[in-house]
Amino acid sequence: MTPLSLLETLQALPSDLPLVFRTEEGAIGDGYHVTELKLAQISSIDCGGRLAAWTEAALQLLDGNGGGHMPVGKFAAILNQSIARVKGLGDCPVHVEFAHGNKGMRLYDIELPELLSGQVEVALTETRANCKPALDYAAANEVARCCGSGAAAACCG
Repeated sequence: MTPLSLLETLQALPSDLPLVFRTEEGAIGDGYHVTELKLAQISSIDCGGRLAAWTEAALQLLDGNGGGHMPVGKFAAILNQSIARVKGLGDCPVHVEFAHGNKGMRLYDIELPELLSGQVEVALTETRANCKPALDYAAANEVARCCGSGAAAACCG
């Protein structure tokens, strides 16, 4: 998901409803705060010695302790202003940086917002470290296995 696709989805929902982010551990505390939206240019080398470069965004949230969840419209306005002012922010992948109780920050992928029981919920799925060469190898072998069989035309055509 990109900040722009998140904004477009939120703009289609009622702006006065509370926006509730939820992890496996439960909802982010009401009164949460958007501390920053940041854009990062990454240059890396993986364990296989391959160089890579990409751009990614991070939405950092500070856990709340009362005061109500932010309305969808207010959060959308923050996203809109951020996208307008930080060139390239809207179009790259975004993840959330957050920790319940504001200790031990974790990285989360963002799921599509859903209208549920009078509020808009955004599920956050915890990410994990991956070995890119191993993932690429597994993907290549899956394609080779699939495309090496006579029944492969449907999946590889």
